[in-house]
Amino acid sequence: MAINFGYFARESITNFRRNWVMSLGAVITIYLSLLLVGISIATGIVVNDVVQSVEEKVTIQIFIKDGASTEDVQALQASLSADSLVAKVNYTSKDDALTKFKEQMADSQEIIDQLEENPLPASLDVELVDPREVSSMVEKIKANELFLVVADRPDAPEESLKYGQQIVDKLFAFTRVIRIIEIVFIAMLAMVSLIFINNTIRLAIYARRKEIGIMRLVGASNWFIRTPFLMEGVIQALIGALLAIGSIIALQAAVIPRLKETLSFLVVELSGGTLMQLSLTLMAAGIFIGLAGSGFALRRYLKV
Repeated sequence: MAINFGYFARESITNFRRNWVMSLGAVITIYLSLLLVGISIATGIVVNDVVQSVEEKVTIQIFIKDGASTEDVQALQASLSADSLVAKVNYTSKDDALTKFKEQMADSQEIIDQLEENPLPASLDVELVDPREVSSMVEKIKANELFLVVADRPDAPEESLKYGQQIVDKLFAFTRVIRIIEIVFIAMLAMVSLIFINNTIRLAIYARRKEIGIMRLVGASNWFIRTPFLMEGVIQALIGALLAIGSIIALQAAVIPRLKETLSFLVVELSGGTLMQLSLTLMAAGIFIGLAGSGFALRRYLKV
């Protein structure tokens, strides 16, 4: 028997229209589920890029006390430069530190005017080969005797160190919590989607029970009877997926430019290639949900 896809498509659309209330409920539920999945993935990509950009800017600043000998500072700089974890060590004088501060505070001239003398210390700025090794490098610096000699807070040496790993750790901790919450909601909505599709297909089977009985009598094969119902579930899922993709593209166009303006010092971007991959992922997820919900309903309610 030749495969008549036109027949299957017409039957699926007819079933969809007959049970439009349940079908609409299934579409909306799938839409919300996939929208949340898409937002979760897109947010993860953006946050990972932000974290990576922050990591790349992670340096360790060692504040040097006024009056520290040049020989001790140069010896510490040479010792740190020789470490395999270190990419580069730069020296920033008190005057250079004040110049940078004035540039950063150019919009707050009243603060600069109140400075009667230079309160900023000189520093050694340590750039790492791998920013993720910042904690290990900090421990090495604390154990270095030369650091204790030149540190501006010898009584509390850890106060003479400044590094951005705390920011990165907080970002990762925040994203972990968000992802756990999203996974819970995604699982709940996926289950609700399966239930809606299951009930929709069940009603379609009940509405066509006489027609199905006739098909059995004339010898219609199992796949011939089942295929329109499977396609109906896929149609519901694809509509939900397309709505989710459209919403994500609209959100991306509205939100990302504003984030770029607000967080101009960070990399906030969602490329066209990434959006395409995300769209394909949501389409595949929608087809899977549609087939799974329909298949479960057919196995349970349609004995052929």
